[in-house]
Amino acid sequence: MMKKILTADGTETFLNEEYKEAYHSTKAGAYTESLYKFVLPCKIPQLAKKGRIKILDVGFGLGYNVAVAIKTALQENSSVDLEIFSIEKDISVFEKIKSLSFPENLKSIFDFLLSGKFQKYFLKNFTFDSYFIEKDNIKVKVLIGEGRQILKKLAQGNFKFDAVFYDAFSPKVNTEMWTLDIFKVVKNLMKDEAVLATYSASLAVRKGLLEAGFNIGLVEPVGRKSYSTVATVKGDIPPLTEKEKKRLETSPYAFPYRDENLSLPPEEIKKRWEKELKKRLSQT
Repeated sequence: MMKKILTADGTETFLNEEYKEAYHSTKAGAYTESLYKFVLPCKIPQLAKKGRIKILDVGFGLGYNVAVAIKTALQENSSVDLEIFSIEKDISVFEKIKSLSFPENLKSIFDFLLSGKFQKYFLKNFTFDSYFIEKDNIKVKVLIGEGRQILKKLAQGNFKFDAVFYDAFSPKVNTEMWTLDIFKVVKNLMKDEAVLATYSASLAVRKGLLEAGFNIGLVEPVGRKSYSTVATVKGDIPPLTEKEKKRLETSPYAFPYRDENLSLPPEEIKKRWEKELKKRLSQT
């Protein structure tokens, strides 16, 4: 039986059995985390005023990031043209979502998200299993499968997104989604002004983003002590603190995960990183 968890803001989440991690921060809450770690740092209200937004959501999970993005965008501009491409490995999440109790302000949006259909999505020479939801000016395509391969194929389709919610499970268990090499692919999917937001405060992740060609910044903590991370090529983001700049320059932990061909199992990526760390620590 899937374990349901009540979070700090009263919203519900689940413990993922494969990764042994909750889908959301229990100390912040599912709604609060989506709003303050993803939607607002990616400037969704400002983008909505411009009339058209294209979002890449890496890790659909229980749908909160997508739901809160839709709610926030529609509040700013009821006629906004919003298209969201989401990536999800676990097709069973849709059954999990059906068993959640939603906050009143998101019920109609989750009704919309649960009204979709499973169908094939065709892109150039690729075929994706997908869950497709569309109503009026809102389109959501959840592409189901291995995240690295989906991102590679989207990049070959020349997509350019205005915002990226990077919400895979943590680097210690979902390591393959946090490498320098996958960040290079994601960078090619972003407009220069686009912002990527993630909850991760890992030095390995931040260094990977930097080496992939991003500028990075920090977002005020929500539900924990650590600042979360934003990244962009040319967009406007909060700065790094001097303390964090120094850590990224001097800490033996500040080097990225590597997966050059985007094909290694997460355990192997992590093992290689730990071997290099051991070498670095022995030299300090």
